[in-house]
Amino acid sequence: MNKFPHLFSPLKVNNKYTFKNRIESAPMAFGLIACDPHADQSFRKLESIARGGDACVAVGEIDVNFRDAYRIPLPHVDFTDTEGYACQRVGEYARRIHKHGAIAICELCHPGREKVPFGPDEEAIGPNDEINPLTGVHVRAMNEDDMKRIANDFVIGCKFLQAAGYDGVIIHGGHGFLFTQFLSPLLNKRTDEYGGSLENRAKFPIMILKAMRDAMGPDFIIEFRVSADDTYDGGITPEETGQFAHMLEGIVDLFQVSTGIYYDAIVTHQFSSMYVPHGCNSALSKIVKQYTNIPVGVVGGINSPEQMEEIIAKGEADYIVLGRQSLADPELANKAKAGEPERVRRCLRCFKCFPGSPEEGYTDIPFKSEELARHVGYCTINPLANLEFDHYELEPPKELKKVLIIGGGVAGMEAAIRAFDRGHKVILAEKDGFLGGMLFFTDVDIDKPDLRNFKNMLINEVKIRDIDVRLNTTVDKAFIDEVKPDHIIIATGAQPACPPIPGIENAYQSLEAYRGNVVPGKRVVMVGGGLIGSEQGLFLAKTGHEVTIVEMLPRVANEAYGMYREALVREMAKENMTLLENTKCLEIGKDFVKVQLPDGTEKTIECDTVLHALGMKSVPTKELEEAAGDIPFTIIGDAIAPGKVDQATKTGYMAAIEIGK
Repeated sequence: MNKFPHLFSPLKVNNKYTFKNRIESAPMAFGLIACDPHADQSFRKLESIARGGDACVAVGEIDVNFRDAYRIPLPHVDFTDTEGYACQRVGEYARRIHKHGAIAICELCHPGREKVPFGPDEEAIGPNDEINPLTGVHVRAMNEDDMKRIANDFVIGCKFLQAAGYDGVIIHGGHGFLFTQFLSPLLNKRTDEYGGSLENRAKFPIMILKAMRDAMGPDFIIEFRVSADDTYDGGITPEETGQFAHMLEGIVDLFQVSTGIYYDAIVTHQFSSMYVPHGCNSALSKIVKQYTNIPVGVVGGINSPEQMEEIIAKGEADYIVLGRQSLADPELANKAKAGEPERVRRCLRCFKCFPGSPEEGYTDIPFKSEELARHVGYCTINPLANLEFDHYELEPPKELKKVLIIGGGVAGMEAAIRAFDRGHKVILAEKDGFLGGMLFFTDVDIDKPDLRNFKNMLINEVKIRDIDVRLNTTVDKAFIDEVKPDHIIIATGAQPACPPIPGIENAYQSLEAYRGNVVPGKRVVMVGGGLIGSEQGLFLAKTGHEVTIVEMLPRVANEAYGMYREALVREMAKENMTLLENTKCLEIGKDFVKVQLPDGTEKTIECDTVLHALGMKSVPTKELEEAAGDIPFTIIGDAIAPGKVDQATKTGYMAAIEIGK
């Protein structure tokens, strides 16, 4: 029985093409990365999505020229050369997508005023003569010659991609780029025929799209992606966006609804964080649909087949566009079609795959733009994402082994699942009476339902396999001698650290509050404002506590960066938490904490409960290593060094595939 009849019904795109289902993968993997000799990771990333059953897979942005559209410093390409190296390499995406029965499209874009010139022959242009307030770059107001030239650039881009083997293009018309700059009354300040009314503001965008349609004919797919709401006062509204969609009937085939402005991505929900409802743009797409007969798609934090089905069934959109979710689990479509939605790895919206970029104003990103373009696509919960090798071409083990995995947290479960799937006999031993390890806290924290889903999904994946799970089991030499494994994986995790602060015995380790071993009072001081302390402090603030965080470093959640850190800090600000950064904890009492403020003065903070989150340390593994004797062993996850979930999944996977090689 099909659990998702609307999601798996076909969608007619034009006279030539029909989506086999209502799932499209959003533009990811910069198109011109294909010209990098090391682009295989990028090819595999999008091929895996096509293999996973999506109807349509979009390749990420290609700037239409290298004069005023060039945004990421990638190699220059002659788009009029439709037989050369670049066309062949960019076409590799399309060939791999087609191999699995999906439609292949590629994104064309122009950043307009958001261009940062790299060389003397480059400039930024847009609707207005202005200084870009974010970059300080002078922006020249476009004239009609510019408009005609750029419309032709888009046509040349279409012909290049058609020659490369694509079925169509998706035009980046949102997020503050060139199309938005003309369409939004907030950004378009022109007083000529290209400014003012919606009809005037739409003239240049329609000029481009009509030139493309006239040049490419009716069978070439043209999808238009738009921010239906700038989310700023005075910006474009979903009603105006719907009217614009109506103007495009007969020109574009698909109309995709997004939201926001890229240089203020978190505030405007251009990228939704875990603190924003899933499907956050479906109310906008519902409005747009009322104005047009063009099929309307929606993107925006959607990570479950159940919600996808509901959005289409309720008439809020005609198709669903998945971005980060396609990386978290490229097999979503196949799993949902098979009636197994509980097996989907549901995106956490943690921003591991794309943390933001320097162009968006994130100065704490640990990558330069060129490095970031290659980094995009790693995933916290999917160790196969952006792998340096092809998982599907792995040779089977030369020898099947009996594998003992010690520890049933994320790393241990990931290793158990992968080792079993490789054909090994797996015993998973866990000292507690439950699987999930440190992720037990997700059963309590109200901001972590997706991480809880991931934990429960792993537990279910272990359960549906013939893995010998031993709970309440402490592994020692006697146990190892009894089991006689051929290989041991040590996944014993980490435990809280407890630095020697005077009076530390008066505080509770913060995780004890999640366990219910301490019930915090109204006024809580959290000593330690790293990621654990900040996130748990936020949870306490949302559940009725007055929270003060004391952090020695200049900023809380210092190990986080980019969009996730911004989302977290903004959420903390909403809850009126007190953040004492650059502040040293001097002493802890039963109902107070004495601190040294940045100016050197001391202050006593009265409270009802003191919690501390002062870091983690690996559980010692020496005894287990010695007990293993001559048996080969691998250490994974936090047992190597305290880390995040992505380290657990990746090391668990890698350890499993190395066994028996």
